[in-house]
Amino acid sequence: MIHPITVFVYGTLKRGGWNHRWMGNATYLGEAETIEWYTLYADAVPHLIRDEESYPVRGELFLVDYATLLDLDELEGHPVEYCRDQVAVRGPSGEELLAWVYFARAPHGTRQRQGVFHLD
Repeated sequence: MIHPITVFVYGTLKRGGWNHRWMGNATYLGEAETIEWYTLYADAVPHLIRDEESYPVRGELFLVDYATLLDLDELEGHPVEYCRDQVAVRGPSGEELLAWVYFARAPHGTRQRQGVFHLD
């Protein structure tokens, strides 16, 4: 993988999620958590809101190639529906690093009480 790109996912792109197939040949790095606090909402799918600070959000870290990142942009409707931005996350070994994450433009659905979306 040339110039791998770090992506933080918190919902249906996680392993076992129905959109995980969009991750292509991504390399799983482990579980991670945002350093800054945000808020998760969920209706049919979860979405992250930057304008509110409720809790650190937990998810998974992956390395992807540029083609996969562009596929993820298409899936997420970046930059119209969701906006991709870099945030600081704490990786599986406690290290701090930057990762791309998708934020929703506005909240809809139910505000989640915790910073983790469980795939059922």
